[in-house]
Amino acid sequence: MSKGKNTLELLFESKPRVKILKFLFRNNSASFTAVELASRIQEPAEIVRREILRLMEVGLLKVQK
Repeated sequence: MSKGKNTLELLFESKPRVKILKFLFRNNSASFTAVELASRIQEPAEIVRREILRLMEVGLLKVQK
């Protein structure tokens, strides 16, 4: 986690991250790849991948294999 930032600041500092969280909370019973998620929220896949990694760092997302 970034130094000097609490969890809420980390969670809500980027618009794509907020879009990801909103989408996933509304669709919590389904699984999505990063590319599918990017398409659904209309954000570039590279940004979505980066944001997923950050959400994994704080323990909000886990990878299913």
